[in-house]
Order: sequence, then C-alpha cells, then structure tokens
Amino acid sequence: METALVSRLEEAADRFVIPLRMNGGVDEQAFLRLLEEIDRCGTAWREETHVPKRAALILAEIHPAIEACAWLYEGDMRQRVQEAGPAVSEAVTAALD
Repeated sequence: METALVSRLEEAADRFVIPLRMNGGVDEQAFLRLLEEIDRCGTAWREETHVPKRAALILAEIHPAIEACAWLYEGDMRQRVQEAGPAVSEAVTAALD
C-alpha cells in the first residue's frame, strides 16, 4: 500500500512539474490531481509515526521545483505558477499536520 501511494504521488508530481519545466504552462487538471494525491497520502499516513523517505523527498522538493519554473513565464502564467507553489506547500502542511 505504501509503495503504491508513493508511486501515485510521484506520478502526480511529475505530471505537473515536467510540463512546467518544458514551458508547457500550468495544467490545471494535473495540479488538482497533485493536490488530491497529497491529501490521499496525508490521510493514509495521519496515524503513522513516519512518512516514507521517498515521499518526504517529493513533498519537500515540490514547492521549490514549481517556484523555479516561474522565471520561464511572463504575465498571468508567471503569476499562476507563483500561486501554485504556495498552494502545494499549504496542501502538504495540511496533509501532514
């Protein structure tokens, strides 16, 4: 179960971040899926004493990865990317709190 959750989280993170890096803009569906997977992991691990190491790395690196992509864009798209980073960070905090 743990491996499947982490794999789903990693896939959702990749589906959102890779297009950002490739100058493909914000995929709103991929963004929502990422938030859902973060929430799913938080629910599954709420009573656990630890978060799997691979998941912890993904969750720690996702906000900086999104923020680093903002410079690729201008105008409204840059603003949307800059909003996505903190939104993901807030979702991680809420899920693991």
